[in-house]
Amino acid sequence: MLLVEPFLRGNAVALVKKGKLQDFFVDFESAYNSLVGATFTGEVDRFSKNSNSCFVKLPDNQVGFLKRARGLKSGERLLLQSRFFPPKDKALVVTTDISFKGRYVVITPRKRIISCSRKITEKKRRQSLYELAEKFGDIRDRKHGIIFRSICSSSPDEKIKGDIEEQLLRCNRITSMKPNEIMVLKENPNALERAWQEWPIFEKQEIINEAGCFDNFSIWEQILAIKETTVKLSFGGNIIIEPTQALVAIDVNTGSDSSRAAGLKANLQAISEVPRQLRIRGLGGKIVIEMGPLLSKHREKIEATLKQNIAIYSDKIKIAGWTNLGNLELEKSRDRMQLEEVHFAQIEKNVRL
Repeated sequence: MLLVEPFLRGNAVALVKKGKLQDFFVDFESAYNSLVGATFTGEVDRFSKNSNSCFVKLPDNQVGFLKRARGLKSGERLLLQSRFFPPKDKALVVTTDISFKGRYVVITPRKRIISCSRKITEKKRRQSLYELAEKFGDIRDRKHGIIFRSICSSSPDEKIKGDIEEQLLRCNRITSMKPNEIMVLKENPNALERAWQEWPIFEKQEIINEAGCFDNFSIWEQILAIKETTVKLSFGGNIIIEPTQALVAIDVNTGSDSSRAAGLKANLQAISEVPRQLRIRGLGGKIVIEMGPLLSKHREKIEATLKQNIAIYSDKIKIAGWTNLGNLELEKSRDRMQLEEVHFAQIEKNVRL
């Protein structure tokens, strides 16, 4: 199900499967990380010693960190974007390699090539998308590049064409601006826009759009449950998720049954839940999982199960491998906002539970 409910000055949007929250976006009232997903101008401030990087002054008195800053000068104005949420109390990582993301395509002004998502495997379909891109002069003349997202494998060309036109218009309008002052040129997407960009099912699924629908399906309760570190699992065990400054630690507890067969079953169920928990909690970076009792010969089965569940969410999660102590290490991009107490407080204040 897709649920949309008015919240504060915007909306809350949830993707639900069999009553369980799979993903959500909420328009919170907070300036924190408001530049992630936005396009803005910044000013080079000071350079980091012994590295090719610098700190940048950003809108709303925020501070950015720019890598590959060779050739820049202090006081120089730049056109910037930020795509990932930083760890707490760290500067926002920004880039001059801007792009314009729609539901079907991403326009890339600096990478002037035509490419497709690796999930579009059919050669005939890839060729037809290349031919569609060549119909646009800015792409045909290599003024801009384009990436066809995975949803294009089965989407009508007319919808893709409309998205290309829209993103090219945005791209040309913003890249033609001269960064004369520090300001936001295009705000980050709101909850509905993020859902439209990220959820392929949006067009095919009936949308329940009414006040109170989150209460009817216990969505607010599931979101507020994210405050708890312990996640109970149906077999009787649980997983404990604790974010730290350096990494996210996940401990799998298998419950009262300590037999080998029960241990493997418990670990498989726990590892199946990990990708969903990382997504709805907005956690990323380095992740270390301490499994329950597990034989070395079962590690491949654990990895295979994890990969299957990662594919469901299409998240960028890399399986780094196993440590000498038997812990499983992952790395996930920080492309979701981690909910903090200020966000939970807004829910509790404005929602009747």
